[in-house]
Amino acid sequence: MMRDLKGPDIFIDALALAGPQFGRALTAVMVGHGDDLPRYHVQVKRLGLERHVRFLPPMPARDAFALAALVIVPSRAEAMPYIVLETLAAGKPMVATAVGGIPEIFGTSSPALIRPDPVELADKIGQALADPAAYINLMPDGANLKARFGADVMAADIEKAYFAALDR
Repeated sequence: MMRDLKGPDIFIDALALAGPQFGRALTAVMVGHGDDLPRYHVQVKRLGLERHVRFLPPMPARDAFALAALVIVPSRAEAMPYIVLETLAAGKPMVATAVGGIPEIFGTSSPALIRPDPVELADKIGQALADPAAYINLMPDGANLKARFGADVMAADIEKAYFAALDR
């Protein structure tokens, strides 16, 4: 969803800040829809990024991942976002904000997590793009993630919670 809670405006501002670190404008694809989408188009235009940012309608995550070298989740608030788990399962590097359940996925001290702030995000994007091979090593271990967040594990945990509630 393209709405302020998910932080598209933070990402757009960060993109404008990160470009000069590389001596050129960075390119981005933003996938989704929502009532606030026109406002983000205006923000992109105001920052002179209209030739560097593409807005695409919702699509399967797998298709969106094929368009990205780095996935950004700049949310101001989250619960347990599946997009983070899907991104990591796809082997894509990502920068995410330390909100909601995201630190539970990455670990609270992960250097891949930031506050929902355009300056911090720009710096982290710069770090990730400057040395992609080193940055990918900051991602959580896939086997550990599957052991903690695999569909079978999550389903069993939900079932336990339901049975515990019924026992009350």
